Amino acid sequence: MQKYKKYITKGINESLSKVPFHKKAPIKRISMLSKKTISESKIHAAVHFVDVNNKKISKYSILHKHDVDEINMILSHDDKLVYEIQLGDEIYKVKSPATIFIPKSLKHRADVISGRGIFVCLIMSNKYKTFKS
Repeated sequence: MQKYKKYITKGINESLSKVPFHKKAPIKRISMLSKKTISESKIHAAVHFVDVNNKKISKYSILHKHDVDEINMILSHDDKLVYEIQLGDEIYKVKSPATIFIPKSLKHRADVISGRGIFVCLIMSNKYKTFKS
């Protein structure tokens, strides 16, 4: 019968440069849940696989905001994944494991500084809008 099979989907590989207000970066991004995969979902979820050990990486995220809340999670096995997070006019160096809650309309950006791990992005709607700050 498999009436719930539609709720199991394969992630979609997407270049970070396809995300509004982001530039190309050596990060593997997989869109896990979106209006493209399951239209009735109430959130958008993406996973970024990061490995910048011993590499210098340019900033790739441009200050922007959304019309809905966002949650970011920074995870690694060795707690050495470090991001530069900007919220409004304040900049933080955030080390894994960490969660960042970004209220709607708060300008923000996230750029990896060092380490290896996973950056999870959850946007609390699959029908959100992104604006340049």
